[in-house]
Amino acid sequence: HTFARAPFAGKAARLKASERHVVRREIKQPLKMNAVTIIAEAMDISTINSLLVDVTQAERSLQRELFDTVLKKEQVSERLAKHQNSVVALGPVQSGTTRLHSDILEMSALANVVSDQVRQLDTERNSVQATIAKVVLNVDVAACMDGITNSLENEEYEAAAGFVEALIHLQASLTSSGITKEKQHAQFDRTREAVANVIREKINSAAVEGDVVQVLTYGKLFPKLDLSHEGLSKICQYLCKRIAEQSNLDRLASTQGSSEGGGNCTALLSELFRSIVSCIEQHGADLVDTFGNNALETLIRSLNKECDTCGSQLLKNYMDYRNIFQTAKDVSAQNRNLVAAVESAVDPRVIEEYLEEIVSMCQISREYNRFLIDKLHNDPPHMLGDTGNMFNGDHYNRSLHEVVGFYVRLEEFYMYENVALAIRINEQGDSLTGSMVDDIFYILQKCARRASETGSIQAVCASLNHVNNILSSEVHNAIEEDLQRAGSNFLDFVVSEPSTEHETRQPQSATAVNNADVIADNVLVLMKDIELNLDGMFVAATEGERIKSCLHEIRDISSIFRQLSHDAIKDFVQGVLSHIRPIFDTISGQSYELNEDQYSEHEGCDPWVQHLLAELEQKVFQNLRPHFVSTSFDVFIGLFAEALAARMEGIVVNELRFSQLGGLLLEREIRRLILHLSSAFPHASVRIYYILSP
Repeated sequence: HTFARAPFAGKAARLKASERHVVRREIKQPLKMNAVTIIAEAMDISTINSLLVDVTQAERSLQRELFDTVLKKEQVSERLAKHQNSVVALGPVQSGTTRLHSDILEMSALANVVSDQVRQLDTERNSVQATIAKVVLNVDVAACMDGITNSLENEEYEAAAGFVEALIHLQASLTSSGITKEKQHAQFDRTREAVANVIREKINSAAVEGDVVQVLTYGKLFPKLDLSHEGLSKICQYLCKRIAEQSNLDRLASTQGSSEGGGNCTALLSELFRSIVSCIEQHGADLVDTFGNNALETLIRSLNKECDTCGSQLLKNYMDYRNIFQTAKDVSAQNRNLVAAVESAVDPRVIEEYLEEIVSMCQISREYNRFLIDKLHNDPPHMLGDTGNMFNGDHYNRSLHEVVGFYVRLEEFYMYENVALAIRINEQGDSLTGSMVDDIFYILQKCARRASETGSIQAVCASLNHVNNILSSEVHNAIEEDLQRAGSNFLDFVVSEPSTEHETRQPQSATAVNNADVIADNVLVLMKDIELNLDGMFVAATEGERIKSCLHEIRDISSIFRQLSHDAIKDFVQGVLSHIRPIFDTISGQSYELNEDQYSEHEGCDPWVQHLLAELEQKVFQNLRPHFVSTSFDVFIGLFAEALAARMEGIVVNELRFSQLGGLLLEREIRRLILHLSSAFPHASVRIYYILSP
């Protein structure tokens, strides 16, 4: 215990009595606790000594902290003394702050009084301004009323409408200010209605007199009366009435007995569309300036509604005049046997006149549609509306669709009858082909182009189907019969001696082959011409697929006629091979088992090559070349070269025996044959057949 207290005994002696008492109390407490712990846990002297050392060290640490705190006491005391001086100096500040607070309260009370006075003055000012506005407004209203009265007395209707427009603006300003009374509204409505009634009477009188300038002048006054819809409606009604009068449907009835009735209907329909177009071009922009952007669409819809009625009536009158329904029944019942020489009860020339009239009406309708669509598309987008269904209303569309349906039936009759006539009057003449080839394709091309001019997918597809049926049935049968009928005399003509008759007379067999070959080419030309005419006409995917399907069927017809030509030429080739059969027998009888002496002897002579070439050139090629078209003759040469190669191959492989020298001689002779044919007919593939031969 003495050892533990010794280090700080001197320092403790210097502390005051009170401080010394606190230190002792804080040190004794942990020592008391350590003694209890030692008593409870110590077992031997070494353990107690180690614990004593730990307690001593802890006590020293606490003493150091205590001394540091005591040393800071003087600094804290000095600072406290300084702050006490500052507190004494804050006394005047506090008194000044109190006085300032009382002054602020007084000023706030005065500000509230001033604010109340300002608000009262502002209210009185608004009342004065409202009173002045009422006085000024009453003066303006009275001036407008006097102006309306004087204008009506002097028949200055535009000025009266201007005063009404000014009243409308005054009424709007009253409504926005919230000072309008029901009595003033009623007075305004009575005044506007009085002016509107006068202008209505004037515009009705002008419409009765047919003065379009006055109708437009009075109609343009309605927007000033806040009656734009009524004014635009009256103008559109008058213009529609004027269009109806100009169409003059009675003019068609007056020509029922003349030969120009159908053409007159087309002219009237054209005049109807032209009048509408002229009306839109003449008044459209002016109405847009007066009534707003929607005026043009309203005008077009109104005129188109009148066009629907008048146009539908024109088409019905045309069908009645031409008796289209009965004519369609007659041509449907007509026998369409194109080969038999029968006279039609209906003249195809009359039918053609009907067809041209119908096509002309379809073209006029398409041009009218195109103009209206282009006209609206040139205006702002919000004015377009539904441009797909607004033109040529339901009545006209139904009538036109009915007319197109009759067109399809009449066109079918016209095509069949004229093709039948072309086949019946087929003439050979000096041409390599019959007259029916050009005649048939002229008819089909004209009908296909005419169908495309209708702009109807129904008419176009029906026309293409008729073209396909005619080519695959009637024309095909006629060509096939010509080939069968002319094939028997072909060989006699070929092997006969060349003469002037050969040069002037065209054999039927060659003409039949040429016809089939040229028709195959013409089918492709016709298909290209149809594609060109229909390019860009039908943009819908389904319509394009329908046309492609029809054209594909027509293209397939070309290969059928080409096959007819090739089959006939193959028969001709077999006839030529049978004619030169003795030469083949000569080749088969030749011996090619040669020694050197025999080879030298055979080199100087030509047992069959020259004879074969002379026979072919003089009696076959010379007779055929002038009578075949180039494509047919090239096909003949190619097929003949192929058949000749096959026949020579059969002779060499199956009938000849030869030695090495004999084979060399045979090869030389065949090479001479190939060289001659290749040089004479460079367009024909001759060498390929002999190259493939063993």
